[in-house]
Amino acid sequence: MQKNNILNRWSLFFIIAVLGLSISCKQNAKKADLKYVDMVDGLEKLTTKRCMSSDIYMLKKQYGRVFDVWFTEIMDYQRYKMYPDSIVADYFNYWIQSNKPMFKALDAHYAIHTQWKEDLNDAWGNLQTQLPKTPTPIVYGYFSQFSNYNTFVDTSKGQLILGFSKEMFMNDTFPLYDMLEVPDFYNRYNSPSQIPTMLIWNYLKSKFEPEHSLKTMIDQAVFEGKIWSLLQNIHPDLEIYDQLGYTKQEWNMMTLDQGQIWRHLLETKNLFSSDFNAYKRYFIYGNKTFGAGIPPECPPMIGTFIGYQIVQSYLKESGATYEELFNEHDASKILRVSGYNPAK
Repeated sequence: MQKNNILNRWSLFFIIAVLGLSISCKQNAKKADLKYVDMVDGLEKLTTKRCMSSDIYMLKKQYGRVFDVWFTEIMDYQRYKMYPDSIVADYFNYWIQSNKPMFKALDAHYAIHTQWKEDLNDAWGNLQTQLPKTPTPIVYGYFSQFSNYNTFVDTSKGQLILGFSKEMFMNDTFPLYDMLEVPDFYNRYNSPSQIPTMLIWNYLKSKFEPEHSLKTMIDQAVFEGKIWSLLQNIHPDLEIYDQLGYTKQEWNMMTLDQGQIWRHLLETKNLFSSDFNAYKRYFIYGNKTFGAGIPPECPPMIGTFIGYQIVQSYLKESGATYEELFNEHDASKILRVSGYNPAK
């Protein structure tokens, strides 16, 4: 199981101009017609009664591996597995009843915000057009009690499962985020409209990262840039900066400052460095990128932004498809073919 832990993945876990006529061969994609399973609904039904051991077994049977992983990691079952089933059921019942108000809030929120499902269907269909071997997932909604496991990917049983923690996409006006001291930069990523992007982003990372040898900064930048480029391609009706949690002003700033950023990377010799600690700040989630030589008020993840620009230039120069792009693992070759050099 792979998780996209936005609040804690500091060591890395987040595209401008409309692409001309076409940088890759596009086809009319059909909707993917994804299956959705709402595990929160099953939890909410237990609030009307006292939860028994048999109810836990029922949930396990109904939701399978997703419930097992959730019960272990979110409910911290390891702490209680040595206790009798009745004690575990009492604890689970207390947890269910304590979160009853949150279940109702989720119901109200997702009754209004429904467009993300259609957007995900469309985007996944486009993804399967660009990468034909992409399987069709089952999408689970779950409740992590703000543990910040906001999405996960699982393929262990031969079926692709995508999951998202429903309470982590409640919009930046949700009062509990402030009360729970969620870092303010997370407001970039908590709109339900970003559920498709987050799920697909996490899937692409979990699928392709093991195939890429990310030994240097240029490797990391180009790999992340591939994902951003593909996200833009499969969400043609959405502004790329909205998908990725930037404002239009921030995106324009990075575009205008990319020459200065590029010179900085070359001068510091970070671009081809294999010292992750030397370049990790260019890939960190947050509100800004800090450091000497970085433009003031520079938005976060400029390493990925530079990688995206390299990939866009490469696709234009080479005419490669996205399938060919992800099969090309030589980041230095992609940079060379792209001709990218904004510092000219």
